[in-house]
Amino acid sequence: MTAVVGILNKKGVAIAADSAVTRTRGRNNKVTKNGNKMVRLSDVLPISVMLTGNGAFLRTQWDIIIRHYRQHRGDIKHETVEACMHDFFRYIADHGLFIDSEFVLDRTRRELDYLFNYVENKIDDKYKQRNDEGALTSPRGFQKAFEALLNRCCKFWSKDGVCPQFKDYSPEQFNGYTKEIFDEFIETHIYNDDDPFKHGLYPHSVMAALREPLEKTLMIRLTTRRTDDDDSAELVFAGYGEKQEYPSLVSTIVCEGFDGRVNYHVSPNDIICITDDRPVAICPFAQTDVIYAILRGIHRSFQGEFAEILDKDFDAWQNDIFNIPETEDFNFIEFTNKLAEVETNDIKDKLYTQANRYLASNQRQWEKALENYDLQSMAALAESLIDLTGFHRILTFQQEGVGGPIDLAVITKNEGFTWLNRKSWYHHKDVGGRHGKFGV
Repeated sequence: MTAVVGILNKKGVAIAADSAVTRTRGRNNKVTKNGNKMVRLSDVLPISVMLTGNGAFLRTQWDIIIRHYRQHRGDIKHETVEACMHDFFRYIADHGLFIDSEFVLDRTRRELDYLFNYVENKIDDKYKQRNDEGALTSPRGFQKAFEALLNRCCKFWSKDGVCPQFKDYSPEQFNGYTKEIFDEFIETHIYNDDDPFKHGLYPHSVMAALREPLEKTLMIRLTTRRTDDDDSAELVFAGYGEKQEYPSLVSTIVCEGFDGRVNYHVSPNDIICITDDRPVAICPFAQTDVIYAILRGIHRSFQGEFAEILDKDFDAWQNDIFNIPETEDFNFIEFTNKLAEVETNDIKDKLYTQANRYLASNQRQWEKALENYDLQSMAALAESLIDLTGFHRILTFQQEGVGGPIDLAVITKNEGFTWLNRKSWYHHKDVGGRHGKFGV
């Protein structure tokens, strides 16, 4: 739980991040206000990383990984921020220091268990009937139903594409990596004909037939782009590459990884480059509801309420119309035929379109005003947006997942990375909050 903001124009980037961190143990959550969510990535380029979501990659804190990268590859100049981002994840994949093999294998086992149980629960009960001994009465039907549901899962998870580091990853590689996991899984889920207890287990022939589709489905699940994973993190890279005259920002979703590769992805809409055609960008991340309410003029809860009321009212109006009594001067059949020609969905779509235009127009007004903002003013705005989000959480009956000291910095092409406000213990007043050309 957090809130970070990046504001960009041709003069540079202003970035702000709160300190709230939600830590989970079992079913219990604890919010602390001591997280470091803004770290420099390079010693020779003005590029910073902001962190949201899961604060660790396979049990190693992100800020430790970023500083390790900076120590070993911080002297390399990349042409763009996006290129630096890809190099960062290649570095993680190449260094086993950050990938705990036993933890990854255990997590893969849990994913397989979850997948099997999820599909098994979705199967129609008629295929799960068992006799008095607990044996499946229709093993062939169970197998076919299971395979059909796995195919649906494959289609659903495949629609967003494969992550960059897994584009050349073959099924043979995956099967070799997970062989022991599947051997163990199948061994613990089968029964033999002479076993007295068969409840909750399956014939060897069924599990053997399901192994290949299970391997295929699990591979797709672990290698494709995911945004719904509770363990995912969002890393926001901002600044200048060596060949970039104007700043850019790249948002990347990371869902951990396995077999020496990192499951991360970035979509074209998550790459923001300041140009003459796009001179300003306001980019909030994580808990964005209050920030977008300010930028667009309407809170998203009102948008949802508006859509729900609109649907209900249209249905109510139609019912009222059909309940109009027929009179000599009123031909009900002719009226309903004319009414049927009216596309109510078209009317609703037009209303939604007008509402979205209003929201976009409000945000454009902010962006036009920010075209000529200096960096200090942009930084003050970024800080205020996070402050307001934290204040909203205090006033409402919501978990205070935004708050604490706010880290604030600006990035320019010539001056590099400069801290305006920082809570870290190595912030020294005597050097004005700066440490070298590109900050700490």
